[in-house]
Amino acid sequence: MKNKSKGILDHIFHYSSEGKSFLVFSICLSVIGMICNVIPYISVYFISKAFLISGGNKKTILFWIIVAGIAIFLNLIFTFIGGLGCHKIAFKTLYLYRIKIMEHLGKLPLGFFSKNTSGSIQKIMDENVEKLEGIIAHMMPDLIGSFAVLLLLFAGIGYLNIIMAITVLVSVVIAFLFQFMIFGSKSAKARYESYMKASGNITSSFSEYIKGMAEVKLFGRTGGMLRSLENHLDESLQWELTNYKKASLPMSMYKSIILSLLTFVVPMGGLLIWNSPMESTVLAVIMALIIAPALYEPLLTCIDYATQINLAKAGLSQIENIINETVFEIKDSSDEISGSDVVFDNVSFSYESEADSLRKFALDKVSLVCEEKKMTALVGESGSGKSTIGQLILRFWDVDEGSIKIGGKDIRAVATKELMGKIAFVFQDTHIFSDTVRNNISMNGDVSEEEIIKAAKKARCHEFIMNLPDGYDTIIGSGNIKLSGGEAQRLSIARTFLKDSEIVILDEALAYTDAENENLIQEAIKNLIKNKTVIVIAHRLKSIMEADNIIVLKEGKIIEEGTHENLLEKDGEYKSLWDLQFEAESWEIERKAGEQQ
Repeated sequence: MKNKSKGILDHIFHYSSEGKSFLVFSICLSVIGMICNVIPYISVYFISKAFLISGGNKKTILFWIIVAGIAIFLNLIFTFIGGLGCHKIAFKTLYLYRIKIMEHLGKLPLGFFSKNTSGSIQKIMDENVEKLEGIIAHMMPDLIGSFAVLLLLFAGIGYLNIIMAITVLVSVVIAFLFQFMIFGSKSAKARYESYMKASGNITSSFSEYIKGMAEVKLFGRTGGMLRSLENHLDESLQWELTNYKKASLPMSMYKSIILSLLTFVVPMGGLLIWNSPMESTVLAVIMALIIAPALYEPLLTCIDYATQINLAKAGLSQIENIINETVFEIKDSSDEISGSDVVFDNVSFSYESEADSLRKFALDKVSLVCEEKKMTALVGESGSGKSTIGQLILRFWDVDEGSIKIGGKDIRAVATKELMGKIAFVFQDTHIFSDTVRNNISMNGDVSEEEIIKAAKKARCHEFIMNLPDGYDTIIGSGNIKLSGGEAQRLSIARTFLKDSEIVILDEALAYTDAENENLIQEAIKNLIKNKTVIVIAHRLKSIMEADNIIVLKEGKIIEEGTHENLLEKDGEYKSLWDLQFEAESWEIERKAGEQQ
């Protein structure tokens, strides 16, 4: 169920609830510090009054000089302490936001990540969340303080002369009407949301551009990745130009009026003195002329932060979209799964939504049984639904129809931790984290050195690890020492040994290996699957000849099932796949032999 959309303050106080009182206290200190800046103007008034009206009373003048000095000192103290407190809450809020997003991302189905690139998610985690620091530590105290200072300065001008105060107020109201045209309309909100989207697209495309640099160099400017990046950069440029065109006139009018308040104050002051040339009137006009320029800074602060607030709102909207993204409802259960057989009962699943007119079922009314402590192999052409079955068992997606049960228990009624503990998965594409070999195997879990080395030896990767510069302490992954496909695959198998789950799923584990690595991986797999329920997703049929049951899929449906020998005797789809692979391998051997003649 989606949460109701929150405003900026609701978001901040929601995640800073533990320090809400401290944040309010810190903001109050900062505001008091800013208010202290008004006191020197009061001192100037009374000093001027002492000179012009009271005959230059030295005690009065000295008193107000001391008051002004104390006010400046208090401004430094209160502003420093208040800023320190606001920054403390800001950094804590950023931490809580990132933890919240990370935890939520971990609960989302993989479909979310197929619709959102890693670059755009990274931008939300980095730039969008970072904007909260500016809101909490700077905008909130500065805006509240600026507003308080404005009220006091207006009150001061009003105390001196109500007509002068009305003149300044009317000028400021007109200026803010122009500002509202830029930042307050619905179209402005839509513009800033489109900017955040364009900015996210640039981050995503640039990330993909760097990752695909080899292809970019090979294909030059005709490469799709470069075109995509150029399109997103052009989109951002068009936004900047459009926004400038819409904002330039109102912005110019706003700044012109704010920076020219004296243009309105001076004529009115002259008129007042003309009508009433008294010392009190002259003093009031002089003080109004002194105070009017002091309005510039708080008024311009409002417009400077208006842009940032709109960007922050758009960024928070993207964060809220992630947090509101529906997660699978996992019910915590005290009942453990008894058994490791996997049963698909009339399962249908599509990666597309029901509203998609081109929706296609990846699995269509599939029923199968993977018996406990036996090997079940899934084979078929690319796109037949093999990998989908493996990922549905992990509940990376939820089925549209039917059910999947492990040990007789529907996985939708199983807590995520329990389900993940029950299953080990060796992916076709192994991800290596930018970390030590040790942490890549243990996944930063609480595992002893002996257990890690034992798992590495079983996975046949201990030897190559010891040949690395720092052994198990060698940093591998992106930007560091690279592993071959076979080495990475064996490292993944070592992770699986440590997990020691009852169900093992192998997704094309031999897809990218050479002959030497293949033998080592096969040895590792034989050690891994002893006394386990094994589901093998395979393209190379020779690797699953000994499976207890082979299920043949085509276009999301099961078309054949049986042992290797039985399926060959049926002379069906499996036999055709077997013959095609045999012919391809024979052709390669004959071609190589012919080249040597």
